[in-house]
Amino acid sequence: MRTIRLDQRALFTLALSVVILTGCARSPSSKFYQLNPVQTKTSITRDVSPDQSQVIAIGPVRIPDYLDQRQIVTRSGKNELRFSEFDRWAGSLEGDVVRVLVENISDLLPADQFSVTRWSPYSENRAPSAYRVEVRVDRFEGTLGGSVSLRAQWGLYTKDNGLLQKRESIINEHANDSSYGALVGAMSSALERMSRDIADGIRSTVPESK
Repeated sequence: MRTIRLDQRALFTLALSVVILTGCARSPSSKFYQLNPVQTKTSITRDVSPDQSQVIAIGPVRIPDYLDQRQIVTRSGKNELRFSEFDRWAGSLEGDVVRVLVENISDLLPADQFSVTRWSPYSENRAPSAYRVEVRVDRFEGTLGGSVSLRAQWGLYTKDNGLLQKRESIINEHANDSSYGALVGAMSSALERMSRDIADGIRSTVPESK
């Protein structure tokens, strides 16, 4: 009788292991997303040599801690947020936002008038930029199948940290469907609209090279 009990326990353990392994095998695989810049190439060029272009540095860009996660954050209610375990950012959200802003603004400004780069303390110490755009993101999330809300404060500074312009961008973009891909696409569109705000601010404030 004792030998039979041992066999039953072994069979039960084996069956339990098979169930656990089957459940793990069926768990959804993670998907990774990235924000994308919008290629416009609509700027007008003039006869100005590259060494005469104004250097515009984008940064620092600050994002709330609850958003700068590997998981994509969505809002499911007024006071409730959801963190997706299987839909994630391919890298840092903050780094992705900076990259897209640099590419968008560079594309929106005349290439022979302005040189847009990413700000960092190291690059600023070696070669200070003529102007700097500092951004503080207060809100940047949305609902699946709904809309994305982007609210950010941004300021344009001289190389001596003199404030030339300070503005707030409040943008809403509707997602095409209820997928995470559509959500990320709407976030990219919202960033493109804020990039236009910043580019317009630069053009209206910074004098053109002669």
